Amino acid sequence: MVAIDNTTLALLLHPKAKPPNDPVTKLPLKKAKERIEQLITDLDEDGERVIIPTPVLSEFLILAGKEGQLYLEKILAARTLLLKPFDERAAVELAAIELSDRSKIGKKAGSDAPYQKVKFDRQIVAVAKVNGAHTIYSDDEDVRKFAIKDGLKVVSTWELAIPPSKTPLLDILDDLPESTVPPDEGKKKS
Repeated sequence: MVAIDNTTLALLLHPKAKPPNDPVTKLPLKKAKERIEQLITDLDEDGERVIIPTPVLSEFLILAGKEGQLYLEKILAARTLLLKPFDERAAVELAAIELSDRSKIGKKAGSDAPYQKVKFDRQIVAVAKVNGAHTIYSDDEDVRKFAIKDGLKVVSTWELAIPPSKTPLLDILDDLPESTVPPDEGKKKS
């Protein structure tokens, strides 16, 4: 079992999802959607199931807006994707995590984020953990930090391999700079 965070879910399903910034270039990550699609294909081939914690679903449905119900139907129909709630087991796990953190590193566990976000991120990790996830795919720094601290492997989108191209002869076009001249300029006017 693996778990995914909102960025991963959004890049998988939503056409307007924005890729995270590459930590090296500080620019939007190239081929982010393709990386996520390849990840899901690989996980499916390996027989892995993908946990979507309900706090992640909530974040995604806000992004989806009016199309939320359509996306929810797609998620529920996908055999690889499993919605898992923040339930009693997750609540007990979260309490144990937070009590441990408070005694060692404070209630926000060293995060600079508002406490409400810290609680939400911890819920995601707790749901993943109690449902047997060994890995969580997340670009959120706090989710990453909490998951690692609690023994989960964490993989960010920029760490995923770029899948082999389906159009290798056209790949050179990806590296060309974008034109700053509008398409109609530069043409002779008659």
